[in-house]
Amino acid sequence: MRKPKQKSVSIFLFGSMRLLGPRGEEIVLRNRKTRAILAVLGLAAGKGISRHRLAGLFWDEADRAQARWSLRHALSELNRFVNVRVPNLIEIDRASVRLNTDVCWIDAFDPATSFERLLDDLDGLSPAFDGWLAVERANFEDRERVSLERDLQRITQEGAAPESQAAVARKLITFDETHEGAVQSLMTAFMKLGDRTQAIREYERLRQALKTKFGLSPSQETVALYQALRPQPDDLRAAGARDQWVVVGAGKPKRQHADRTAGDGFTHQPTIAVLPLRNLSSDAGDPHIGYGLVEDLREALSRVPNFLVISRLSALAFRDEDRPPRDIGDALGVQYIISGSIRVIGERLRLTVELTDTRSDAALWTSRFDERFSDLLEIQERLAYSIARSVGQCLHASELKRIRLKPLADLRAYELFLQAQESMHNSSRAVFDTSKQLFDEAIARDPGYAPALAWRAYWHVIRVGQGWSPDPAHDAAEAEHFARRAIECDSAEPMAFAVYGYVTSYLHKDFELAFQYFETALGLNPNTAQAWSWSAVVRAWMGDGPRAIEEINKAIALSPYDPLTYLYSSNAAMAYLADGQYDRAIECALRSLQENRTFTSAYRTLVMASQLAGKAEQARRAVRQLLKLEPGLTVEKFRNRYPGSASPQTAEYCDALARAGVPAS
Repeated sequence: MRKPKQKSVSIFLFGSMRLLGPRGEEIVLRNRKTRAILAVLGLAAGKGISRHRLAGLFWDEADRAQARWSLRHALSELNRFVNVRVPNLIEIDRASVRLNTDVCWIDAFDPATSFERLLDDLDGLSPAFDGWLAVERANFEDRERVSLERDLQRITQEGAAPESQAAVARKLITFDETHEGAVQSLMTAFMKLGDRTQAIREYERLRQALKTKFGLSPSQETVALYQALRPQPDDLRAAGARDQWVVVGAGKPKRQHADRTAGDGFTHQPTIAVLPLRNLSSDAGDPHIGYGLVEDLREALSRVPNFLVISRLSALAFRDEDRPPRDIGDALGVQYIISGSIRVIGERLRLTVELTDTRSDAALWTSRFDERFSDLLEIQERLAYSIARSVGQCLHASELKRIRLKPLADLRAYELFLQAQESMHNSSRAVFDTSKQLFDEAIARDPGYAPALAWRAYWHVIRVGQGWSPDPAHDAAEAEHFARRAIECDSAEPMAFAVYGYVTSYLHKDFELAFQYFETALGLNPNTAQAWSWSAVVRAWMGDGPRAIEEINKAIALSPYDPLTYLYSSNAAMAYLADGQYDRAIECALRSLQENRTFTSAYRTLVMASQLAGKAEQARRAVRQLLKLEPGLTVEKFRNRYPGSASPQTAEYCDALARAGVPAS
């Protein structure tokens, strides 16, 4: 762990409190109150604190004699475990205690990077300490918010480039996700960059955060900015008719026409039907707008991960029938239905939409749209995009809520698979590790379940990439084994080929073969966002920045509702880094870390982009966070593991890591 020069000890007060000695070794203080006393001394910034004050903070419910004895015991532990290694770090006399800040570095007085909570592991020590800690946290949050707001105001007044404005706004949003001024600045920056899709997503993220935290809606100014945006039609249209391709035998993939039966894999995933809209227009209006909206909505929903949308002709049978949702669900074999009504009067359109769980007849989500329009195609696409985004999030949350209520023994293969995916992308390593068992349970129940086999392979890739693998060679072999099994079990499953391509590129550095697998996956389904995303990052490893940016933007447009957004953001950061757009790379890396604060790949990209952009202090702060997550990382290990090690940019990246503070070897 890197420390500022001439400082013997590093004290980390944000997140879980930690203490590092002169050689970077961790000094363990097992007693929580002893650690908390050191934290209080650190936040006093060198000022002495009376013994009476310390005793009252931590032993407020004990009698005075017991409190004094307990304090002496804690100070003795500090003297025994800390002062012995760093003489005169803690100065203790009969009346007060003081921390010598001349010989220690304290993260609380550096600009924040990850905005973790102050002393996150020290709640509940005593009522008095909890009250003191709440005040300290509020003071630090206020200080950081004011500093970030000043930075944003300054860079806006200076008329900085939109990339720089986006990076500063993102920092403030990372700190406070409901800060409307920062979101407005970020949306404006994306509009200037021509990235309207991302601007819309930032608005939706704010809207959801305000609703969840405070039960509020965005301000009129933010709504007006959102309404000025118009989604790109190309982002909403599917690729149209296509051939389905298969691969026969082992070795390099080959493509041929194939028919996939309706039953292949369908039993594993929840299904949804979009029913025809009831036309309530007094003069019957234009019936085609309702048909077109339903078709666009079906197309958009087909991109929601892990859900299947049944055909329009099947749902059409219920056009004129008024039957309970449970009956429709039983007849169509679906778990969810979308229904609603549409009314067109002149240039005004009123749409009411409802998502219903057919198993319980419960309405999971309802919404009403009242719009003025002049272009029918434009409003169809825009409404379909908005509805599909909300429905996709609701469907995912509903399925996870349902399976959490069931014991493990009662879960079906699909339910185990869905739970495994969620655990796999949790920011906690302990939760990540549990997903292996869940995948194995799903595969044990259905050995031919190709998506579960494919994601089981990807689990090993993430394990290596995070620096969590005790044996990378074994994980590489396991990843290839499960990816191959996935292809053998279902040669029409695009995710199987996409994962095999990524395994081949990341773990074996065989880019030519990887692109053949990506091509096969996209031949099976041109809207496979993961294939585009992984193809993009391989382009970045090869140094082809423009092609990487093109492909990652396509992946993001195809998967606006994916819960794994942090992966796309991290790959986007790598694409912009390869293209030399360092400010955009920083912004994308910060966006990824906002969504998953333990994703080491995003931290590595943040370090390299920050150093290459001349933001050395930001790079050093990111290194401190990175080495907390991956303490064994060295420049040499990065070079050996980096898939693009043969590219000319690798030397530049390694130099950036070294200058930012990553140990050489």
